[in-house]
Amino acid sequence: MMSQNDERRGFMRVPFNTEVVVEGEGKTVRSCEGINISMSGIRLITSDAIPPAGSPCQVKIILQASESRLPIEARGMVVRSEPGFLAVEFTELDLDGYHHLRQIILNNTDEPEKAEKEFSAHWGIRESHQ
Repeated sequence: MMSQNDERRGFMRVPFNTEVVVEGEGKTVRSCEGINISMSGIRLITSDAIPPAGSPCQVKIILQASESRLPIEARGMVVRSEPGFLAVEFTELDLDGYHHLRQIILNNTDEPEKAEKEFSAHWGIRESHQ
């Protein structure tokens, strides 16, 4: 059953543990666990000093693919900033990043059919072609 938060967000969230680096307002946040990710944003647990809500930021999600460290890079906006955690809404994501993020969602959800429906319903998601 879909909650009100799921409807408001537009995309399901899945747990995903990997290295994430968020840079904004002259601060760098690093986290490797407690990550919750969707096609529209990311929430992570951190003990680092965090940029305030409303701050633009850069996000790097480091994927551990065999021996290489492939990053998904996105621009975002800090939407929640509280002691212990940070939430960022993605504002730009390149095409490769979009496809990698989509695969992360599909690989980490118990409801791949629901995820596919969300992707189809949001086919106009903004993609940056840098």
